[in-house]
Order: sequence, then C-alpha cells, then structure tokens
Amino acid sequence: MDLKDIDFKKCLDELENTDWGDAPIHSTGLIIKVHELRKLPLEYWTNEDLRLMILQQISLEYLVPIALYRLARNPFNSGELYMGDLLYTIVRIEESFWKQHSRLHYELDSIIDSLKIEIETFTEIVSQYKHSYE
Repeated sequence: MDLKDIDFKKCLDELENTDWGDAPIHSTGLIIKVHELRKLPLEYWTNEDLRLMILQQISLEYLVPIALYRLARNPFNSGELYMGDLLYTIVRIEESFWKQHSRLHYELDSIIDSLKIEIETFTEIVSQYKHSYE
C-alpha cells in the first residue's frame, strides 16, 4: 500500500471493508482500545495509536506506511512509552511482512541508515565537546 493511496478520512473498518464491531463484554483494555481505533479515522491517529496497533500486527498494510512516513521525518517519533518506541515497534514486525512488502522494507532500511549516520555524527560532536574540556 502506498501512502498516497490511503484515505485518511476513513477508519480501518471502512478501508478494509470489515466491521469488527464493539469489543466483547469483559474485554481487556487493550482489546477495547483496538476496537475503538478501528473506528477512528486515520487522520486522528497518534504515534501511540500506531505503535499499539502495529505491535499487535493489525492492519499493517495501512499502518506501516503511515508510521514510516512519520519516522522518515523524525526517527525518534514516539508513542507513550519512551523516545523511539515507534521505530522499535516497526523493526519488530515479522519478517514475512517485509518479504511481501519490499518497498516498505527499503524505506525502513533508509530510515535506519540515516539514523546511524546522525548518531555517528552526534557522537563525534559530543566527543569533541568533551575532549575540549579535558
């Protein structure tokens, strides 16, 4: 799925032409949240919403392109756990997904490669700073 093909005004139930309905009675908080998110238009999704659903391996075809778009702009985009938790969740997606979506895998590799360069540069800058005060 290409990002430009996703209608952000729609929710996952509409995009996938399914209806998960309401969460069953006595469901866990996670199950209730998943059912709620399936009915929320994608334009209102937060990084935490993406992280939560991707961690559950739900609707990856729609959610991974959105997450990668956000991570390409800031690899440290985060949900509510810790800085970078969205990227951590993305890299834990099962290998079978990446094999079927090689373009998305390439995008992820690009983000990681850029991040490695930024970290190396930042590490060098900090090292020079520290060295200047020794």
